[in-house]
Parts: sequence; C-alpha cells; structure tokens
Amino acid sequence: MNRLLISFLLSGVLLTGCFSGKQRYKDKVLFVSILPLKYFTDKIVGNTWKVEVTVPPGVGPETYSPTPKQMVLLSEAKGYFSIGYLGFERAWLENFKSTNTQLQIFPLSKGIDLITGEKDHGDHVHLGGVDPHIWSSPKTARIMAQNIFDGMVLIDPQNKENYLKNLTILLAEIDRVDSTVNQLLKKATSKKFIIFHPALTYFARDYGLEQLSIEFEGKVPSPRHLQSVIDKAKAANIRFVLIQKEFDKENAEIIAKETGGKIVQIDPLSYDWPEQMISIAEKLSTPF
Repeated sequence: MNRLLISFLLSGVLLTGCFSGKQRYKDKVLFVSILPLKYFTDKIVGNTWKVEVTVPPGVGPETYSPTPKQMVLLSEAKGYFSIGYLGFERAWLENFKSTNTQLQIFPLSKGIDLITGEKDHGDHVHLGGVDPHIWSSPKTARIMAQNIFDGMVLIDPQNKENYLKNLTILLAEIDRVDSTVNQLLKKATSKKFIIFHPALTYFARDYGLEQLSIEFEGKVPSPRHLQSVIDKAKAANIRFVLIQKEFDKENAEIIAKETGGKIVQIDPLSYDWPEQMISIAEKLSTPF
C-alpha cells in the first residue's frame, strides 16, 4: 500500500509538471482496463471517442502502475470501463476517481452470473472469491457489450442512436463467434482441457467443458498437484497444455512431457477478441 501511495504521489508531481505551460489534452477520452475491453468499446463508440487501455500488451496486471502520460489522460477522461475484480483495479480505481472527480466508472461484470470460489491467482485477487475472467466467453461478452452501451448513453446521450447501431453490429459479431465456437467444439475429443493459468473459467462453464489448472491458488504448483493434473490428463487422453504467452513454460513442459503431449500457446488478453475466441476453440477441438 505504501508503494502504491508513493507511486501515486510521484505521478501527481509529474502530472503537475505536464500541465505547466502546456495545452491540455482536448480529445474525448475513455479508459478500459485490458485490451479485450478496448476492442468492445472501440466497436461501440467508433471514431467519436479515443479509447485508452490501462494495461498495455505484454504487461501483467500484478506489477502494473499507470504512467505519467496515462495519469494526464485519466485526469480528463469521461468514463472508465473496468472488469471490477482485477487486483490492479482494486489498487488504482479510487486513485483515478480522486484525481478526476468527473470520471464515471462502469464495472462490466454487472448482470453476469459470476463464478465464485475462494481464489487468489497471484496476479489478481478475486474479491469475494469472484473469478474475474468474464471476457473469455462470447456468452458473457454479450452482457459486457450491453454494459458498455449503457455507460455510453449516460456519458454521451446525444449519440445514443449511433451507439445503438454499433452495439447491434457488435452483438451480431459476438453471435457469429459463439456459433463458430459451438461448431468447433463439437469436434473436441475431450470435455476436459489443461491450462496453466485458469483464464478460461467462463468459457469452460458456458460450453460444458472442464478446465484443469496447473497453477494452484496463484502459486507454483506442488509436485502433488502436478501429479494430480498429469493423472487426470492421462485418464482423459488430453495431449496438449494451453499456456498464455506471459507465463513461464517450465511446469507446463513437465506435464506435456509426462503425457506425451505438446504446449499450445493462447492469448486471452489479445485485442483481437473474435480471432482469439475462435482460435482457442480450434485448439481445443484439434487432436494433437
């Protein structure tokens, strides 16, 4: 907490310096927490707003702190679309609000049937045991898109019709992804899959799959847990291990070697959300 406060104060000093004798940022600005949310928001607002993402590509939410430039933009932003349960949001959203009292914050988890359990995944704390990976399923993405639209109507009501038109197009795209994922998963030889970090919890629930996580409570898995995953993989004839590009492959390689399988990389934090959802379904349905 002390580090966060120091970092925030330093950002404030830099922010003051950025404003001294310089023109303030004039574009209409919105912020989102992660890249998939930027994709949805871009689709709804079109060219009417500049959408900034807080956590950039390749950076883990567990270590991220906003840059001075981001703090400048946040001081003028009108809206912030969040997951609502990521650890860095918990640490920073109130600071953003105190810097910009006009900032409206919209948690996109509103209305979603949240998956709960006592979880601490290291890079984020599940508040109240809530799994935060709500963007990882087309079915939950529909609700998130509606929440973004509702937020934009509050921020910018005069453009409601334009946002509604864009929402309709986005929902049709999400429906297309959902249909494609359903068709692909019909080819899957197993309803179970192994993944390093459990980022596909909602995807698994919504498509009747079972996610087996190597990571255990946000920590390096114990030998006992690794052996349990290996035994389940052999029993279900799972021949591949999904891993996100930002995680170390060492433990995934152990399981792949023991099961005679291979490591398959995915990127649930990609901006290209439709491509990534379809790619994940293709990988789950491909016999390796």
